Amino acid sequence: MKKQRTKFDLAQADITEINKQLKVNLFVIVMVIFVLSINMIHFVREKSLFYAMLTLLMVVLLFFIIKARRILKTRQQVLTH
Repeated sequence: MKKQRTKFDLAQADITEINKQLKVNLFVIVMVIFVLSINMIHFVREKSLFYAMLTLLMVVLLFFIIKARRILKTRQQVLTH
């Protein structure tokens, strides 16, 4: 019986798992961009420090998510070639 992994391990992932993670990653990027745009609209309207901090946090989060996507794409290219 094969033991199931509970966490995603990039070093041991096959192409189907990487493609699944890329789809999840794309969904998360879209959601973060949506929340970022909402926060920016609120910040422009209210000029609130709270929304400024949320916007900054979302930009940093988006940076790391895109960086993770680049790593997944690189791994995908290694496995397909």
